[in-house]
This record gives sequence, C-alpha cells and structure tokens, in this order.
Amino acid sequence: MRNLLVICLLGAQLTGTPLFAQNEISGETPVKKEKESLVADNDIVFRLFGKTREDLFSNYLHITRSEQTEFTEALMQYENEKAPFTEERIALLRLYNEKFQSVDEQMMTELTKSIIKNDKEFVSLQIRYYRRMIKLLGSNRAAMFFQLDNYLELSSRLYIQDGLPFIKELETDRKLAVARLQTDIH
Repeated sequence: MRNLLVICLLGAQLTGTPLFAQNEISGETPVKKEKESLVADNDIVFRLFGKTREDLFSNYLHITRSEQTEFTEALMQYENEKAPFTEERIALLRLYNEKFQSVDEQMMTELTKSIIKNDKEFVSLQIRYYRRMIKLLGSNRAAMFFQLDNYLELSSRLYIQDGLPFIKELETDRKLAVARLQTDIH
C-alpha cells in the first residue's frame, strides 16, 4: 500500500494528469478523443468507480437533502475553477507526449517547472475551497471532501500515467526489467 502511495505521488508530481497512451508496437502516440474534453477526468472517475464525482462526494460525505443544493453549487464552482489547471496539464502533457523522443534538457526543465507551478496553483485553489467547505460541511467532512478529491485526482493521474512514455533512461530500465522478469518466469 505504501509503495502504491509513493507511485501515485511520483506520478502526480512528475506528470500531472496525463491523457495519452503510446502504442508500444508502432511507437505511435495517439490521443484518445474520448479523453480530450474537460469531462475526461469525470470519465476516468466513472470508469474507475462506476459513479460520477458528484455521486461519490454526496455518498461519501452523507450530504443531506437540505445541504444538497448548496453543496452541489460549491462542488460545481470548484470543478469549474479546477478546469483550467486540468486543461494546462493536458496541454503540457500533450506537448511531452508528442515530443518525448526528442525532449532535450531545456525543454524537460521547462515542462517540469510548468507542471510543478500548475500543481502549486491547484493546491492554492484547494486551500481556498477548504475554507468554504468548512463553513458548508464542518471540519471533519471538509477534510473528508479533500481526502476524496485527492484520492480521485491521484487515481485519475495514475490511471493515465500508465500510458505515458517514460523519460528516456527510465523507459530503457523498465524494458530491461520486464525482459528480466519474462526470462525468470520461463
């Protein structure tokens, strides 16, 4: 479990929300049309959990009927304000995905700095909404809200991270490790 958390955190920090898969046979990097929209994160959440974000939040936080309208409004505002960060991650990762074979040191530095900046700004948004959720739900359920939000975010990132090509040497090391495993099995 601890290793999975480390993998999730590393994937989240290094890549944001990647939305691309590489075809290992041909080396192509097709962009899945179904994942390009802002609904992509919700699509992934639905694929992974069989429910929408709103349903997951409402059930997990035990949102009452009297809280539902105000909570839904706050959640939608949060998701709308979160959308530009997701769009920026998509653009950065699209650039990486299209050019991963020829990424030089300067470009990798700029991409990494941009992703880290995006993550910092996203955390600032979470802090602002945490205060709002405390007023709306109380401290415990506000903490639960962000625990679930972070879990969904990391799950989505990890789901898509699996399809992103590794940075040069890491990819070579991974292929060697897979080859060794296959040799050991046979």
